[in-house]
Amino acid sequence: MPAALFANLHFISPIKNTDTSFNSSGNSKSLILRGSLSKFNAAYGKNYFELNWNTIAGDFDHFEIERSLDGLNYETIGTVNNKEVVSNEGLYAFRDHFHSVVARNNDFYYRLKEFEANGNIIYSKVLIARMFNTKSLASLSVTPDPLANDILVNVQLNEDSYVMMKVIDEQGNLLLKEGQKAAFGPNTFTLEGTHGLHPGLYTLEVTVNSKERMIMKLSKG
Repeated sequence: MPAALFANLHFISPIKNTDTSFNSSGNSKSLILRGSLSKFNAAYGKNYFELNWNTIAGDFDHFEIERSLDGLNYETIGTVNNKEVVSNEGLYAFRDHFHSVVARNNDFYYRLKEFEANGNIIYSKVLIARMFNTKSLASLSVTPDPLANDILVNVQLNEDSYVMMKVIDEQGNLLLKEGQKAAFGPNTFTLEGTHGLHPGLYTLEVTVNSKERMIMKLSKG
């Protein structure tokens, strides 16, 4: 794994408001999962998030799935063992059911706790998922790419839409702006080059059809 953009990543915990933006409150930290994941994302269903991840190497016994509603305090919500693969490509899945009221008032922070066969325990990076369930947008999640350490934005759309993504530094300088048309269903965008950002505080802004908006504070240590 290359020098990590998110080796000392802090997601600054958001608070919901009426314009679906995020404001900062607290932070969270994750450790690197050493090259054993090639993908980690979330898709929203009716009152659940389905987590999917791929393993590409490593001799492990099982995963524990942990969830937090504040980015600080995690609880174990399930276990997936090494034989519960759902595809030949090494795909694993876990469905986290919750009440719709919880989803409307919270962002979901997920991480994987991998128990290796030799007894080592390794944490994945954090994935943050948010339910929107509006006309255009079902859900949106953000996580570092497990391999390249670029920012990955996962958007689940209810209709064909236009997605705009921006990365802004502490001084308000626009470092990256990328807009793409996206089709109904799940879409994943890689913000290439973000692994090379210098240490400091950054803002990630994702907007769908100039309406639904997610603003997240990131810190690179």
